[in-house]
Amino acid sequence: MARPDKGKTVIAGYPWFLDWGRDSLISARGMLAAGMVEEVTELLLTFGKFEQGGTLPNVVHGEDASNRDTSDAPLWYGIVCEELAAVAGAELYFRAVDAQGRTVADVLRSIASGYLKGTNNGIRVDAESALVWSPSHFTWMDTNHPAGT
Repeated sequence: MARPDKGKTVIAGYPWFLDWGRDSLISARGMLAAGMVEEVTELLLTFGKFEQGGTLPNVVHGEDASNRDTSDAPLWYGIVCEELAAVAGAELYFRAVDAQGRTVADVLRSIASGYLKGTNNGIRVDAESALVWSPSHFTWMDTNHPAGT
């Protein structure tokens, strides 16, 4: 686990790739299965502090979390929260993620709201199909066409 500043992430493909949101959150499920409860908690708090308008960073470089080209990292965040809460307790949702006092629950509500309204970077829930649509290269498949999940 990497420790950028005061948080934890997962290095994905060093030295070419560093702290990746999608990869960190996917691997968190295995870490949780291995009993790494505190590390997974710290990972969620680290990425939660960077949530904005329903998006999470795909890449973190120190405090620079401007690359938000991922539609699946926020969805993985929700899955990992649910699985961690089942192991460690629902108090996870009340943990603060930033100095403003936003909690994990606030982050999850913001992700849901952002997807339903549509995010600034083009992720949205289609009202008719209930599929999550995102621009090209926003999923783990890095497709050249918009993707629906």
